[in-house]
Amino acid sequence: MRTCALLWVVLAALHNTAPAHELQASRATLVLRDNQHIAVTFFVDYGAVLHQALAPQMLFHEFALQHSAMPPPVFAAQLLEAQRKLQLGTKLVLASGKTAPLTLWAWPEAAGAQKALQQRAMEAVTGAKDHAHTAQSEIRAEAQSTNPKDMANVTLQLPAEFKKTLVVSYQPKQV
Repeated sequence: MRTCALLWVVLAALHNTAPAHELQASRATLVLRDNQHIAVTFFVDYGAVLHQALAPQMLFHEFALQHSAMPPPVFAAQLLEAQRKLQLGTKLVLASGKTAPLTLWAWPEAAGAQKALQQRAMEAVTGAKDHAHTAQSEIRAEAQSTNPKDMANVTLQLPAEFKKTLVVSYQPKQV
């Protein structure tokens, strides 16, 4: 499989683009298939994103302590609220100026997200320093257009909760 760079204009609205060497920054990968289907994969510090989406006024360790101690159904409801907010703030603007709806969202499981927050809360309580390499969580979505010309030049707009995001695009070609 050979990979070619696309001539896409990719913007992360309300963001500064992260330098390529900053591995811990959020990343978004766009893959164009069949000239009309884009698969989007985000790699983010999910705890930090949830913190910004649900309680940015709190310090992170307070947020982690509070949300990691919630009963699982209450935490799951909070997670759904954050996911709705993040989905509404994520837009794929086509070359025509129309917005392609992102569908088939796949989010980390609630139990895993809460367990990760519990781990970070424990580190805060014990005084352990934040790890420089917090595990990134994967979030996926897809977009389609019936007009391949629309997908040749897209703009990705991201919610402020994603902070700095490195955006990469690919167009695989089978030979």
